[in-house]
Amino acid sequence: MSEYFTNLPLINYDIDKSKPSNTTIAVDIFRRNVIRDKILSNVLSYYPYQVKFGDRPDTIADQYYGSVDYMWLVLYANDIFDVYNEWPKFGPDMKNFIIKKHGSVLTASNSVHHYEQILRSEIPATADTPKIKEKTVHIDKTTYDTLSSGSRKSVSQYDYELIENEKRRNIILIEDIYAKQILEESRTLYG
Repeated sequence: MSEYFTNLPLINYDIDKSKPSNTTIAVDIFRRNVIRDKILSNVLSYYPYQVKFGDRPDTIADQYYGSVDYMWLVLYANDIFDVYNEWPKFGPDMKNFIIKKHGSVLTASNSVHHYEQILRSEIPATADTPKIKEKTVHIDKTTYDTLSSGSRKSVSQYDYELIENEKRRNIILIEDIYAKQILEESRTLYG
């Protein structure tokens, strides 16, 4: 990962915001460049990947790019700044996250995160047609209370955390043939 950071610009950062200013030279980790946009605009330059139990950015980088040094590319492609909070969690890690955030699994299960109106119910797959997903919109509590039980639902804090975690499992991996090109372009931009 250090290979990536060596290509980012340095900034004078005022750590304690005191007067007179006391700055420290730091790597500008918040700098995002146009390379990511160029790659992501070409659907052939990346492919979808679903994170599995035990996967970490470094293990995926090692398996796909042949080196853990490309862990930054996995994070970069998915716009992940905080691997501890933005990477999907599994098993005990997910349970501990919910307990830390909501106090307990029971509290999270019994607390409403938001309400939804069901616009279209899920239609199961048949031999001739694929499954059609349920379609909902967020609504307020007042609107929720006016709807029939078959056209509304509440989403618990627990279910919301599981849904968001499941979304984080779907990442993209930039084709390995572009990895070195991205590294070289970032060097010319920031070198």
